[in-house]
Amino acid sequence: MYLILYSLVYLLSLIPRPLGLRLGSSLGGFFFRILSRRRNIALNNLTVAFGEEKTQQEREGIARQSFRNLGRHFFEALYLIRFDREKLASYIQYENRQYFDEAVDQGRGVVFLTAHFGCWELLAVSSGYFLKPSFLIAKPLDFKPAERLVRAIREKSGNQCVSKEKSMRRLIQVLREGGILATLMDQNIDWKDGVFVPFFGKRACTNKGLALLVRKTQVPVIPVFIVDQSQGQYRVVFSPPMPWLSFGDKTKEIEENTAQYNRVIEDMARKYPEQYFWVHQRWKTRPYQPWPRENHK
Repeated sequence: MYLILYSLVYLLSLIPRPLGLRLGSSLGGFFFRILSRRRNIALNNLTVAFGEEKTQQEREGIARQSFRNLGRHFFEALYLIRFDREKLASYIQYENRQYFDEAVDQGRGVVFLTAHFGCWELLAVSSGYFLKPSFLIAKPLDFKPAERLVRAIREKSGNQCVSKEKSMRRLIQVLREGGILATLMDQNIDWKDGVFVPFFGKRACTNKGLALLVRKTQVPVIPVFIVDQSQGQYRVVFSPPMPWLSFGDKTKEIEENTAQYNRVIEDMARKYPEQYFWVHQRWKTRPYQPWPRENHK
């Protein structure tokens, strides 16, 4: 099955890139029309995020373009099976890279904070080529052949994939040895594993693992996002390292620092809403509410 999947992806990657990107955009628009459940999730998320800030027509336009971009970025990810460092250099630029270089020069580990924004798979592979190979924290796919292929593509530039499951000790060691971690911080998780902090004004169950790691190691957290500039060009944008918010209380520190990570992602989603991954049920998990006890007289 793996060889069949690999062969299919390789054949699709032979489509000339300009044509493939147009095809991906058209497919995205097609799926926007036929995948009513995912379309409704995107529209509901946009309503929660923007409310009356944007009209219904504007929200529908953002959702439609988001689907189109997902189609384009799907093809971008397919091309990674063949494209090398030299090819990627022809359509990726870096902005404010000095924030990363200065952090590395300190001889300490670094955490990249990013999200399902733009073509995040392209960001992962290109960072291994042009910055420094990283340890990519991700949940393995359930379909084993697809997981094997995705892992091979992500690791072709020197990266290593690390499962989210029971990996805290290893990740701490990586950072203490000066390694680079990269994590996507915008997925809904079970309430037992996260903290509820604001995202677009509504509390979202957010992974607390990054805050726990940083509290333990005190390494810099650098936001980095890949912005699709259209016409097949991309811009990787770095922001200054985020300060650790200290309160002398572990629970409050985990909540407040996780909240500031969410604010960074929210800012990018507000600035480029059509490039964000709205089809995910970000607010699905709600705070645990125990059943009320009955009053017995």
